[in-house]
Amino acid sequence: MTRVSDEQGQDLYFIQESRKEDGSFYAILPQAPPLGKERTINVEYAGDKVLEEAGEGSFYVGARTSWYPNLNGFGEHVLFDLTFKVPKRYTVISVGKLQAESIERDLAVSHWVTPTAVAVAGFNYGEYKKLDIPDEITGYKISGYYLTELPSNLRNRPALRSLAPHAMTKYALEQTRAQLQLCNFYFGKLPYDEIHITEQPDFNFGQSWPNLIYLPISAYTDSTQRWLLFGSINDKFTGFVQEVTPHEVSHQWWGHAVGWASYHDQWLSEGFAEFSAGLFLQQGVAGDWRKDYLDFWERLRKRILEKNDYGVAPNDAGPLWMGRRLGSPRTENAYQNVTYPKGAYVLQMLRSMMYDPNEKDKPFIAMMHDFVENHRDRPASTESFKAIAEKHMTKLMDLDKNSRLDWFFDEWVYGTQVPKYHFEYQLAGGDSGNVKLHMTIAQSQVDDHFSMLVPVYADFGKGMIRIGQIGLAGNTTRNVDFTLPSQPKKVALNAYKEILER
Repeated sequence: MTRVSDEQGQDLYFIQESRKEDGSFYAILPQAPPLGKERTINVEYAGDKVLEEAGEGSFYVGARTSWYPNLNGFGEHVLFDLTFKVPKRYTVISVGKLQAESIERDLAVSHWVTPTAVAVAGFNYGEYKKLDIPDEITGYKISGYYLTELPSNLRNRPALRSLAPHAMTKYALEQTRAQLQLCNFYFGKLPYDEIHITEQPDFNFGQSWPNLIYLPISAYTDSTQRWLLFGSINDKFTGFVQEVTPHEVSHQWWGHAVGWASYHDQWLSEGFAEFSAGLFLQQGVAGDWRKDYLDFWERLRKRILEKNDYGVAPNDAGPLWMGRRLGSPRTENAYQNVTYPKGAYVLQMLRSMMYDPNEKDKPFIAMMHDFVENHRDRPASTESFKAIAEKHMTKLMDLDKNSRLDWFFDEWVYGTQVPKYHFEYQLAGGDSGNVKLHMTIAQSQVDDHFSMLVPVYADFGKGMIRIGQIGLAGNTTRNVDFTLPSQPKKVALNAYKEILER
């Protein structure tokens, strides 16, 4: 910090200790302002800790949320008016709309203004080439920025020598367009009409800003290059590459269009973005949708329930609602392995229970549109989302007969129980060519108050089709009979892993 002044240009006292002590900054007003009256202070400061060179023409952008002053991070929304001056060989891509570009001596000047108030402002920087792709369905303007040179730490990798930045940028933009169309359909319109997709030299880190997305360089590799780099057995990394683009694109809704009220509610951002990545895989944009989709939910299930070297599973650390407080020396990764995957499962389970054989996802889509519309100007909390879910719940979901979803949120958001299921069935001929299905379904490892609706599927030769939902309460075994129109090849419980189970 070099200077702080008030609206009249008068100097104000400020406190900032050294970076090694306490880098926090405090401005001292000469007197307390009247209640409700806005005050403006001007802050002059400089630093050299934001950018780090990654190679010829590429940079790591650090200090991701602290390079500009802000009071409360994601807790407040403001308008940004940003002017960048950089060496003219480089390009800056920022949040908002590009208002003007010019050259001043050897500097490229760009002026960016956010059309609406946003929570955070980011930028990317490097020797970029640009590629645009149209989206006639949603009307979003999609631009891709890619680097022609590899970062220094990856240049000795033979597998990456064949990297084709232009072609793979086009692929990343096509994925972006598909996810924008999907999220637009399921969740509603964004407040932005431009999306900038930027490559960055980090290999396994992506991030989403308002209408600006960082994609890791790994998102620009093809399956052959990934196999040469990591072999065919690294399913975790393969999953990351499959999911990172749709996950980060969906943060335009979850985190930016809809913020979160406190750390208790951050699962409404990360969990919903993770769910949205699964929704993308289900559409088959990236290949065999059944395999990719089932693998995705199985990876999430394992992240939640697999025990670490201390014999503790992330789910054992505490409820989803605890957010970052889940972390401890014995559960270091519990926040990431509960907030993201279990948050996704909560939304997936609501979707499953709301599914209608005739209307398909229509009730769920109505709920999600309502949720977005109700939170454009206020951050979402767990309870405000619950209120929207109760507004759209089906009669079958009203297990307590009180038009509330306390039972569901107590189990999955405020609790840690996860059921185990055992399923058996028999088929027998019936009248008029029908087939009688007798099922035995057991639910265990829960308390007497735990209830769930579990979907049942049958395969009549064209893939699994849902034939109903079975309600179970406590540690119990139910015998259920169905009449089917023809002989199925197979009957299965929870065939698409919609319900989290042990």
